[in-house]
Amino acid sequence: MSNISDVSLEIAGIEDAEILTATSKRAFDSDSEAGAPGPGGPPGYDSLEWNISMIKNQWLQYYKILSGDTIAGGFIAGTRGSGYQVCERIWIDPSQMRKGLGSKTFDLVWKRYPSAELWVLGTPEWNTRTNPFYQSIGFIQIGRTYDYPGWDGIYYQKLMKDETPSAISRICELLDGQKRIIVEGTVESVENPRTVKSGKTGEYLQVANVMLSDDSGTINLVLWNDRIRQVKPSTRIRIEEGNVTSYREELQLNVGQWGTIISLV
Repeated sequence: MSNISDVSLEIAGIEDAEILTATSKRAFDSDSEAGAPGPGGPPGYDSLEWNISMIKNQWLQYYKILSGDTIAGGFIAGTRGSGYQVCERIWIDPSQMRKGLGSKTFDLVWKRYPSAELWVLGTPEWNTRTNPFYQSIGFIQIGRTYDYPGWDGIYYQKLMKDETPSAISRICELLDGQKRIIVEGTVESVENPRTVKSGKTGEYLQVANVMLSDDSGTINLVLWNDRIRQVKPSTRIRIEEGNVTSYREELQLNVGQWGTIISLV
């Protein structure tokens, strides 16, 4: 068994991308042993170009997990607001699994982000390896995501402090032009989708207006295409990476390109 005291976390460089890509491919392909329908993984998991782009991404912190001098996996962290941290991706090479590296990695992450108020992450519902692991280190399920037709994602958070996360906005606080906001509310209604033609590409798109409310007010949430099926009336949702615009002098909330809709439990 590896000496856990030899596990460390360092910012990855371009020179590490090839090894990180190889460990990522092996790790996610091995999910076929943990409930996945077959080998595969999240977007870019086996792409050298994708991993290089993530290492260069100014909005992310891409770490290599080291066991001694050996790269044993990777951890990609993101920030979605003050104190609101997200584990975008974590993986451990199958040859290094079941040695305590995952728990040790999160211990090192907590220390690197002492001001974090909470951490969030998602994992497939079918994964019999990751779900019990995240629960064992203190993550609590807060909802589900529906990004992939055919199966749900389980969304977890771990509160690092007792107070309500400051990054979550109330609807009455939203202002025109705000980006990368986080807001929770109840879906009061979902209009039937309508078809519109894009002025930029000429393609036909589906769009629907959703009335979202909290105890401070209401706002029109505009959803496009596959996002529409991800919300249902009378449910509570959290929007991450939202942005606020105005249309005919009324504010409206949009889900950004990298945004997430969580159906809260």
